[in-house]
Amino acid sequence: MKKYVFISLFALVAVAFTACTSADAPQHKRTVDLVANSTSWTFDDGANMYFCHFDVAEITSKVYNYGEFSVNREYNTGTPNAYQVALPETTYQQVDLDNGDGTNSPYYFQQHIDYAVGIGFVEIFCTISDFYYEDFRPEGMLFRLQMTY
Repeated sequence: MKKYVFISLFALVAVAFTACTSADAPQHKRTVDLVANSTSWTFDDGANMYFCHFDVAEITSKVYNYGEFSVNREYNTGTPNAYQVALPETTYQQVDLDNGDGTNSPYYFQQHIDYAVGIGFVEIFCTISDFYYEDFRPEGMLFRLQMTY
C-alpha cells in the first residue's frame, strides 16, 4: 500500500512541476547613442548648469517602470583606443585664464556629468565646481544609453 501512495504522490508532484510556466517575459537589451555637440548644450540659469535633452521614444511607461538604465560617456570615439566611463563622472581640469596683461594664470575646476531618465527622454547634465561659466561651454560628447527591459 505504501508503494502505491508513494507512486501517486510522485506522479502528482511531477504533473504539478510540468504544469508550471514562467510569467516573466524575456529580457531585452538595447543601446542608444546620444550625441551632444558643443552647440547642443543649453544653460539653465535656475539650476546653474548646462544640460542636453534627448528624445528617446523607446522609453515607454512600461520600459521606464520596469526597466533598468545606465549611461556611459565614450572617449576617443572611432579609434582603437576608445573606452567608456559610467556616469556620473567627475573629472579634474585646468584651463589658462587671461590676466589682461598678456599673461595667463592656471584655473583648476571639477566637471561633473550626470543624467536623468524619464518617459520618452534622457537629459545629461554638466556642472563645474565653482559655477564659473564665463567662456565655458561643454565640448561635444558621445553618450551610450543602455536599457534592459
